[in-house]
Amino acid sequence: MPLVKPGDDLVSMILKASEQVGGLRDGDIVVVASSALATAQGRLKELARVRPSKRAKQLAKRSRLEPEFVELVLREASEVLGVARYALLTLREGMLCINAGVDHSNAPPGQVVLMPSKPDLAAEEMMRKLRQRSGARVGVIIADSQVQPLRLGTIGKAIGVAGIEPVIDCRGQLDLFGRRLKITFRAIADQIASAAQVVMGEAAERVPVVIVRDAGLEIVDKPRSSPKISPKRCVYARCLGLSRSSKKKK
Repeated sequence: MPLVKPGDDLVSMILKASEQVGGLRDGDIVVVASSALATAQGRLKELARVRPSKRAKQLAKRSRLEPEFVELVLREASEVLGVARYALLTLREGMLCINAGVDHSNAPPGQVVLMPSKPDLAAEEMMRKLRQRSGARVGVIIADSQVQPLRLGTIGKAIGVAGIEPVIDCRGQLDLFGRRLKITFRAIADQIASAAQVVMGEAAERVPVVIVRDAGLEIVDKPRSSPKISPKRCVYARCLGLSRSSKKKK
């Protein structure tokens, strides 16, 4: 695809690029890189125009990040949970992420790209337009790169979903030996996002959109489930005391 610029009609770009695979078909899931959507939304910031606060300067010194970059992280984050070299562990709109999603990668020189605005609503709007203009009943996932605790490297995470159920409840199903599953859910949207990022890459591949075909998932109008859970339901947050610390800071 061409480079995405602020104000671009991403739906038109996707439809044109999809001609390479015969256009969109019923059941396709269109996975869009969060940076591409954020760029089209104009979610780019020039660091030279940012005035860092006193707190940003303090955290910048501890993390070795630019004070202007840290200031943008503070504006985007709901809460800063910890500081490491070149990274702030943050909560943003109920998601645990590094640097509140603020990223130098794939942003023009001197700028950074923020997380997309209202990714679920953006996915829903994109799905509606793609369905109208292609005639195909498709789903949409907005995918972002994330790191996992005690794992090296990034995986894909679905930060916006429309047209598919992002989580499949497997409780009550039988395993190989007839035992019923008690707590298992499949994060199917996250799994698809990770699969798509094998093709997308992380550098200059210029593949910001992937069409996942024949996944065998039901295409719906409105998902009933959500992949987001509160800190008190998250095993990592409970074990590390994050749920208690978040409660105290409110």
